[in-house]
Amino acid sequence: MMAFLCALAFLTYFDRVCIMRAQDDIRADLGLSNAQMGLVLGAFWFAYALFEIPGGWLGDRFGSRSTLTRIVVAWSVFTALSGSASGFLSLLTFRLMFGAGEAGAFPNMARVQAQWLPIESRARAGGLLFLLARWGGALSPLLFGALLRAFGSDAFRRVTSDLPLVGGLAHVAPWRLSFWAAGCIGSVWCVGFFWSFRDNPADHRGVNAAELSLIRSGRKEEPEHAIDRVIWARLLRSRSLWGLGGLYLCSSFAWSFFVSWAPKYLKEAHGVQMGGSEFMTGLPLFCGGISCLLGGALSDGLVKRTGRKRLVRTLFSVAGYGTAAAAMWAIRFATSAEQATAFLCLAAAAGDFAHGANWATIVDVGGRYAGTAAGFVNMVGNGGNYLQPPVGAWVSGSLGWSAMFGLYAAVYIAAAAMWSLIEPSRAFYEVSEAPGS
Repeated sequence: MMAFLCALAFLTYFDRVCIMRAQDDIRADLGLSNAQMGLVLGAFWFAYALFEIPGGWLGDRFGSRSTLTRIVVAWSVFTALSGSASGFLSLLTFRLMFGAGEAGAFPNMARVQAQWLPIESRARAGGLLFLLARWGGALSPLLFGALLRAFGSDAFRRVTSDLPLVGGLAHVAPWRLSFWAAGCIGSVWCVGFFWSFRDNPADHRGVNAAELSLIRSGRKEEPEHAIDRVIWARLLRSRSLWGLGGLYLCSSFAWSFFVSWAPKYLKEAHGVQMGGSEFMTGLPLFCGGISCLLGGALSDGLVKRTGRKRLVRTLFSVAGYGTAAAAMWAIRFATSAEQATAFLCLAAAAGDFAHGANWATIVDVGGRYAGTAAGFVNMVGNGGNYLQPPVGAWVSGSLGWSAMFGLYAAVYIAAAAMWSLIEPSRAFYEVSEAPGS
């Protein structure tokens, strides 16, 4: 189950980040301004945030097996269509639909983990999940760059020009072919997942009685039922869920820099060309992935040893986001691309250190409704990813990169402060309030 989720997490970040590597080619071919490109980069996050609750609710209502399959099919189609854009409006539309299609992926992963994992291993599993997600983002510029070079090579043009039916591909822009290829990858995942996965571990022939007992240990058994108005009201009044949403809003705003304006910053501030920045822009996400796994494992271990869940997870967030804020502030004084990359790696790793603990808290607070709860948190949180590209375009263009990194430092501090609102030991609803209890 975790292998499927980790592969899915990798694909989500690979597909959403690959446009960063191709943005110069897209801007040149379609004649886009810097402001228009900022809107395109933010379009995915806007639609993604808007449809997170419906995507999570669909999983709670109809099961994650069918919902995740639909999600991957939809986002793969619109990833491919991004390569067919003819101008600003069509590209903006395809990116909006891509975001709507991918919405609900992580809420449904949270729901699967709530159904399949023992409570004491959720932070570690969350860390592993986001390690693969971050590595998908880290490798996206390198892998997508390799596709761009392969499709733009003389060898590719020679081979395809002599083949029937596909000879026209030799004259198609490499960035278009690369998006088409990226859109085909998800179909393989869909076939394997839908064939072998089951929403309830008890229905999977590979789960024996001892494993099922381990999965169910330490949790309250709750009947399957639809979410009703009482639960919706509890969700909207939950201080913990609003706190988690605010935490993700702030941290996502700062993190979004790594998958939007990082190549542009390295080019303008340190003279690193787009093709030469693939390693520099991927390395912070790679470091962040390792930190996700390490932080999740340490969090689970300390919670198990001390029994103080809220204290441990709060300390992880304060330490991680505080260090990330300091690293972002220090980038303002970097005198070389290498120094800037080192600070970016520290910021990414520190910001992701609490990711496993944060994700486990969403699963714990969400309980039976983990999909809907995660959808709510992601809806609020991804507002940061949506706002950052256009805000980044304006701040960096009008006030300079120093002001932008000062803003990133401030929002990381605000993210840490959100733990004053969060209580991870209680679900946002009472089991007795659930229909059918």
